[in-house]
Amino acid sequence: MDIFTLKQKIIEASDVSVLGVLKHLYPAFDNVKFAEAVEITGSERWLKYHIKKGNITKIRRGTAKNSPIFYSRREIAAVMMAEAELAKFK
Repeated sequence: MDIFTLKQKIIEASDVSVLGVLKHLYPAFDNVKFAEAVEITGSERWLKYHIKKGNITKIRRGTAKNSPIFYSRREIAAVMMAEAELAKFK
């Protein structure tokens, strides 16, 4: 493993770690609605695919049928990084 690859791994690990710390300090920051999640990922189709596969979980805030559904920024970032890593191996 060269220096550049090692540096990239450290940066990626720290990104997810920072999102984890932010989730504990500011729980509301981690939760985003679908529209904002699409902005983060850049693709509605990609987001729907991973939600359907169960890679990104829905968080319903309430028991009613019309309660808002939220998604975790940390989960989205982790799936995006995992997908990028898998693409490197192919």
